[in-house]
Amino acid sequence: MAKASIDMENNPPQATPYWWEATPRVTLAPRDLPAQADVVIVGSGFAGVSAAISAAKTGAHVVVLESGQIGEGASTRNGGAIGEGLRVSYSTMVKKHGVDTANAYYDETHRAHLYLKQLLEEHEIACDYRICGRLMAAHTRADYEGMAADLKARKKHREFEADMIPESELRGYLDTAAYRGARLVHTDGNIDPGKFHNGLFKAAQNLGVAFHDKTPVLGVQRDGEQFEVRTQRGSVTAKTAIMAINAYTGRVDKWLANRIVPVQSQVIATEPLPDELAERSIPKNRQVGDTRNLHNYFRRSPDGRRMIFGGRAGTTQTDDNVKRAQALRGQMLSIFPELEAFNISHSWAGFVAYTFDVLPHITEYKGVYYVGGCCGSGVVMQPYLGHKVALKALGFTKEAHTVFDKPYKYVPGYFGKPWFMPAIMAYFGLKDKLPG
Repeated sequence: MAKASIDMENNPPQATPYWWEATPRVTLAPRDLPAQADVVIVGSGFAGVSAAISAAKTGAHVVVLESGQIGEGASTRNGGAIGEGLRVSYSTMVKKHGVDTANAYYDETHRAHLYLKQLLEEHEIACDYRICGRLMAAHTRADYEGMAADLKARKKHREFEADMIPESELRGYLDTAAYRGARLVHTDGNIDPGKFHNGLFKAAQNLGVAFHDKTPVLGVQRDGEQFEVRTQRGSVTAKTAIMAINAYTGRVDKWLANRIVPVQSQVIATEPLPDELAERSIPKNRQVGDTRNLHNYFRRSPDGRRMIFGGRAGTTQTDDNVKRAQALRGQMLSIFPELEAFNISHSWAGFVAYTFDVLPHITEYKGVYYVGGCCGSGVVMQPYLGHKVALKALGFTKEAHTVFDKPYKYVPGYFGKPWFMPAIMAYFGLKDKLPG
């Protein structure tokens, strides 16, 4: 471990996402902002670009404004997991809201996955989409029993293609002694999020959507029946304004910032591994997550050669990247000690948007439309909800209907800065060390 730490300090990993190797972020040629548009969308992630595609298909003149490079936020910084779940478990939702409400939410996560596949087919997006199954590994025996109870509840009330894998059989699915069993969801898988975003971006451009990068938005204010979207490069007046900035809200929109909790997630990629070790570590290259309070998620790269490992390692983007990489590598080695001999090639961070009810939302406030807060399920949910919010904003009420169309929950005293995250992470870290 000491030698690996010294090596990482002398030869630090690249601080950009591994996904950007295949699809580097684009820099657009500078051009003047239009004075007028039908729809202005702030944010160029999955939700914003998907909203742009759906709005452009109606014939609207659509402008997308991005403060940095196109899609450089969480959409191309995540682990690429795809599935039909929510942070709130099905059984918890049944207990709180009843079977009908739980089914409504989980039925829609299925439709969101179908919509993702529709986008891939319609726009011929090649992004290493794979339904390979997802293992949710149990950190404790209580976690295993809880997932088994949730599976029983789901299968009682709806179709759900999943099986429990007891600890005695887990080595055939995951080469580690770190877990007490797992749940395997057969309908889940993974994707290359960089390639996926790049495909959506090109599809939007082909539909005539105008993208402007390096154009920080200063604010949105109503101007009669329209909205003035003020930026550092001038203003655009639009009939419709959509905020798709998620965990990167910052000071752009105080109302949304007070309802979104940005949570940093760190990801590392190893150098190429020997084929036998890579295949033995995660057979069939399944997507994997675990039930630790400081959740880890991991997979092999699309070519099967590298380990892509994500989790919580730091609370701010300004934390030292090498230290975060070392911390996350330590978590990886606690699961796969055989990887100690291999260097980390990439280490990067991004922000996941959590809401106070731990559910995604679209909503409208004072005429501005909002989308975001997917709590870790954004690869599937963000494109779908971007589509829905665009239809809602343009008046296609029936087509825009979604159970996720609800106001964001607000907690008095929260003003957009999660000052409590270091304490929460320390507490959860201690809980994760308890025997289970």
